[in-house]
Amino acid sequence: MIFDVKTEDIIKSVIGSFKQLGDQRKSSERTGVIEILSDDGNRYFVKIHNRLSHWNPEIYAYKHWVKPLEQYAPTLISSFNENDVFGMIVTPIQGKTVNEMQIADSDVLARVYYDAGKLFKKMQANQRGAYFGIPKVDGSPYDENAKTDPVIYLIDSIESWVKSAYDYKIIDAFYEPLIKWSFENCIIFKDDYPVPTNWDLSQNNWMVDDCGTFTGFIDFENMLWGLPLDSFAVIQERYTFDKPHLEASFCEGYGLERDEITKQKQKVLSVNSSLASAVYGHTENNPYFFDCGIRKLRVLVSTHTE
Repeated sequence: MIFDVKTEDIIKSVIGSFKQLGDQRKSSERTGVIEILSDDGNRYFVKIHNRLSHWNPEIYAYKHWVKPLEQYAPTLISSFNENDVFGMIVTPIQGKTVNEMQIADSDVLARVYYDAGKLFKKMQANQRGAYFGIPKVDGSPYDENAKTDPVIYLIDSIESWVKSAYDYKIIDAFYEPLIKWSFENCIIFKDDYPVPTNWDLSQNNWMVDDCGTFTGFIDFENMLWGLPLDSFAVIQERYTFDKPHLEASFCEGYGLERDEITKQKQKVLSVNSSLASAVYGHTENNPYFFDCGIRKLRVLVSTHTE
């Protein structure tokens, strides 16, 4: 990403003169992340969005949701939405992402997952929303038709992904019993309420130091007021599919008791998430997301009993 004059002027108005140290997302068409160094010797990251639907929740997250994380998240220095430029300036946190570090030691990785689960629970605790969905910066719903009932919210989401999956011929009658079961069991979420959750809670956004010690979360653009266990489905589908010990570590850190109701909830949410990934992967030509979604759906069908 190359900054234009408008963007440079905005940054200079906040931190003064600076120089670029590196481009973190050279290949991204959706966001740009540039590491910069101010003349007074402070290092920052500047993130520029091209979608207000992702800029709004990320700014709201920095101002509200990530506060319980304390030093385990960047600090928002400034946010801006002017002259058709919307972005933010944040402080760095120590380390690199788990994926960048390429941690091979399963015990070290399990500790990271434990710490991530524990911190994610801390972020959700004592934060309760009034609706399900993406917030604007001021806290009002981004979607004018935001749902307030958890059952209706989930049914609507599954219906939407099922329709798209059938339209794109991604699924067929093979999946019908599982989908029917999912709709019937949405009722078990009737007592859930909106909490901060993240559709991209993943080791690609978890930071560790050179010793593999967990140092925090980054990247909150895919956050929303969602169901408490929403993010578990994303982790299962993309990162712990064939690594159950990592899933167990995350659940242990979170303090999740795997009773039958919880297992049912996770199964319903996995159907929703996997359908979403398959559809997204198909429409955005992203084979990884598509394959992860279909892989998880096939396992759910093969192990499904009424």
